[in-house]
Amino acid sequence: MIEFPVLPYPWQQQVWQQYLGLLASERMPHAIMLAGPKGIGKAHVALALAHYVLCASPVMGVPCGKCRGCQLNQAGTHPDLLEVAPEEDSKTIKVDQIRTLTESMSKTAQQGGFKVVVLQPAEAMNANAANALLKTLEEPANKTLLILISHAPFSVLPTIRSRCQLKMLPMPAREQVLHWIAPLLGGSQVAPELLIDLARGAPLTALSLLKDDTLEQREQWQLQLARLSQGGISAVELAAQWHTGDITALLEWLSALLHSVARLQHGHEDAVVARLPADFKVSLESLRSDVLQRYLEKLLHIKRLWNSGANPNKQLMLEELLMDWSALLRSGQNAAAGGGKLSGHR
Repeated sequence: MIEFPVLPYPWQQQVWQQYLGLLASERMPHAIMLAGPKGIGKAHVALALAHYVLCASPVMGVPCGKCRGCQLNQAGTHPDLLEVAPEEDSKTIKVDQIRTLTESMSKTAQQGGFKVVVLQPAEAMNANAANALLKTLEEPANKTLLILISHAPFSVLPTIRSRCQLKMLPMPAREQVLHWIAPLLGGSQVAPELLIDLARGAPLTALSLLKDDTLEQREQWQLQLARLSQGGISAVELAAQWHTGDITALLEWLSALLHSVARLQHGHEDAVVARLPADFKVSLESLRSDVLQRYLEKLLHIKRLWNSGANPNKQLMLEELLMDWSALLRSGQNAAAGGGKLSGHR
């Protein structure tokens, strides 16, 4: 069972009304790409749009909840709503998945209306899968809607991107997120402002921080990185501790932390850095901005490599990343020495 009806979040009302207008005027494109930062609800609004399109009699901009299409969507069994994502234990959308999708899209909708596909994330398609999707995009069947979701649209094959109507969804306003998230915290002792700061403004990411031991895990990573920064543990030892955990979440956390440091270096106050232990904060504030930028670029490369399904050696990847971290700190401690040259990826 899934939430029903799925309705757009408050910060999505403008894009929602735009798509309702396109549907009403029969000008909806066959393929759209919803792009923007992680954690803002792109998949949510895509599913809301799918439910709306598959409803026989929408009422005041929402699914009626009574027709056969709504009943099937409520049960999560609508045969004309297809969702494509990396299979379990995989980071990529494979060509066989796209071939199955293409075959299904070529058939008449079982409920006599639209066939809708929600594919996410689009950048997870490998080259063969992306090329296989091109035919469907170039020769779309009648009454089909393909919704691609992307966190990094310029990592998507240009021929795919150019055949979709690209819609960039921005990070919502902080006050709007605060107003939305505060009532959802229940008896939590964590301030909504802290969650939003840790999530860099992304509302769904902020809410997810309350799940399980996510905040405690972040605190542990922070303490371990501080120990490495102060010489209390080696890069190899810390890599051995980190490689058994959630690497995706770890890389996202480290990236967010360093973006906060970069913001501080450009004169923007940052609440995340302000909350760090004094000694660790001082070491971060002393980082050379040029070398920090190079490290961030390398971290982005490693994130892409990790998310690509290339299956790099986790231990070696983390060792290199943490050794480069030590070099980054040395460059801040002794700028005149010109240290901190970052190594190439192994």
